[in-house]
Amino acid sequence: MKGLQLIKRDLMAMWKHPHGRIALIFLIIVPLIYAGFFLAGYWNPYGKLDNLPVAVVNQDKGSMMDGERIEAGKEFVKELKGNQELDFHFISEEKADKGLKNGDYYMVLTIPKDFSKNISTLMDDQPIPAKLISKTNPGENFVASQISSTAVEKINEKISKSITKTYADGVFTKFSELATGLENAGNGSNEVYQGINDANHAMAKLGDGYSELNQGMNQLTAGSNKLLHGKEALSSGAANLEKGSLSLSQGMGKLSAGLDTIKTGGEQVTIGIKQWSSGNEKLLQEQTKANESVKLLQDQMNAYSKSHPEAGEEPEFQKLQETANGLAKATEQLQAGQTQLAQGAQKAAAGQESIESGLGEFSDKLDEAAAGAKDLAAGTVTFNEGFEAWDNGYTSLNNAINKAASGTKPLKEGTEKINDGLEQLSDGAHTLSSKLKDAADKTSGISNSDSLTDMFSEPVVLEQISLSNVPNYGSGIAPYFLSLAFYVGGIMASNILPLGRRKERIVNGTHHLINKLGLVYTIGIIQAIIVDSIVLSVFNLEVASIPLFVFSSIVVSLTFMTFILMLVTVFGIVGKFLAVTFLVFQLATCGGTFPMELGTPLLSKIGQWMPMAHSLKSLQEVISLGNWHELQTQLLFLVLYLVAAGIIAWVASHMQHRETPVQHVPS
Repeated sequence: MKGLQLIKRDLMAMWKHPHGRIALIFLIIVPLIYAGFFLAGYWNPYGKLDNLPVAVVNQDKGSMMDGERIEAGKEFVKELKGNQELDFHFISEEKADKGLKNGDYYMVLTIPKDFSKNISTLMDDQPIPAKLISKTNPGENFVASQISSTAVEKINEKISKSITKTYADGVFTKFSELATGLENAGNGSNEVYQGINDANHAMAKLGDGYSELNQGMNQLTAGSNKLLHGKEALSSGAANLEKGSLSLSQGMGKLSAGLDTIKTGGEQVTIGIKQWSSGNEKLLQEQTKANESVKLLQDQMNAYSKSHPEAGEEPEFQKLQETANGLAKATEQLQAGQTQLAQGAQKAAAGQESIESGLGEFSDKLDEAAAGAKDLAAGTVTFNEGFEAWDNGYTSLNNAINKAASGTKPLKEGTEKINDGLEQLSDGAHTLSSKLKDAADKTSGISNSDSLTDMFSEPVVLEQISLSNVPNYGSGIAPYFLSLAFYVGGIMASNILPLGRRKERIVNGTHHLINKLGLVYTIGIIQAIIVDSIVLSVFNLEVASIPLFVFSSIVVSLTFMTFILMLVTVFGIVGKFLAVTFLVFQLATCGGTFPMELGTPLLSKIGQWMPMAHSLKSLQEVISLGNWHELQTQLLFLVLYLVAAGIIAWVASHMQHRETPVQHVPS
């Protein structure tokens, strides 16, 4: 075929020319130069951190903690001297700052003066964290500054863990004392629980007492109200009593004066009675004599009547005799009456004497009664005045009783609330006692050990699980650098190989495209095989499958070659500049150095559909990930790019070679 013959002719022409031969050899090894130098420079940079100079300045003055001297700064320096992660230089602050400025050191790590002092405040109420001061100069080398900072952070974590372990050891040694204290606290809380129960029972009795008090206060209120209603009558009676006692006192005074008069009259009566009794005795004697005379007269009259019967018949004599008889009877009666009167007079005299004696005693008693009535009158006045005061006081007392009666209700309610609170407090005290005892039992079982203090100082350990194995930085960055190398190889091919339109019209567009594709594919395959051989044998790049790795490299190389050929075919020399522009754009957006999510969103969206994004992903799959389904998908995208670019180049080539060739290519 004419296209294949043109491939052979172009290659032989370049090989026969001295400069062409050099250019062809350079073209073949361009991807190797890019990939080799980049991978060699970045193959394992983290494995040589011990060559990264870092200055350490120790200004720590030490401190006292629990009566012991601590030198945390010196301990830190000792730890760093035994650490090989960085090239530590222990120098003065002046030399360190000067070296950082001049680029002799990528970081200055300063241990401040109060480092130990701040560490000793860990158990204080307001602990002050100890600080390490790292000073970098990113302008000198940003990556070195970042790496140094990361390494120092890891060392700081180790030191912090060591310090925490020291404190943990001291803490755990105190746990036995804590266990004893918790046990004592549990016993004390049990006693509190018992005391609260006793208080609860007492409050229950107090509540019953308040109930009885409430009933008593209700009765007292009722009685007080009744007494309040009766005090008006009592007040009126007290006023009347005052008036009566005053009248009594006055009457007793008059009675005493009248008694004196009675007493005087009684004495006169006594004298008269005595005189009357004495005269009555004499009268009785005369009466006796008169009676005797009357009887004598009667006897004489009877005797005369007997001796002088005629006289007895005479009316005058009979009247005289009747008068004598009547007189005799009257004198007898008079004598009998006079006798009784004499006896009565004697009795009256005796009674008058008794009366006079009684009046004397009565007079004395009446005097006493008068004095008592006077005192009674004065007392009733005082009583009435006191009763008025009592009235006022009782009114206040009644009001106070009513308030006290109404106050017993909230007092009872408060007592009930206190009782409920005591029950809750009792439950809480019981729970506290049991929990303290449980804590004491659990705490007493804690024993100090290295594993326990390690756990305390580092309670969380990060366990990293990797879905894929990337042994070093070079292996991780290899897909990016290989994609870059193959693309640069395509750009160099566009500049060295004769890919432009021919001046002589000897072929059509299809023959021309086959000629150019044959040239770039030959170079692309050779480039891929050489680069893969070197990275597999010299750099010992670990891949999931060597055949698939070589196949993927060839597909990537051919895709880039076709893509760049399409640009050159369509745009001519401008296409070469466009190829370089696409290279820069893809390097910034394919996610080879940083994830796409960290870039500009719009550019990242566009970049993920560019050929290099798929080449990067396909090489990642075949080197580290081993997801064959994803590898097939990415290779399919690359083949689609290859086919699309080939079709565009074919169309452009046909448009450029419209005339039918009239000359034959010599064999």
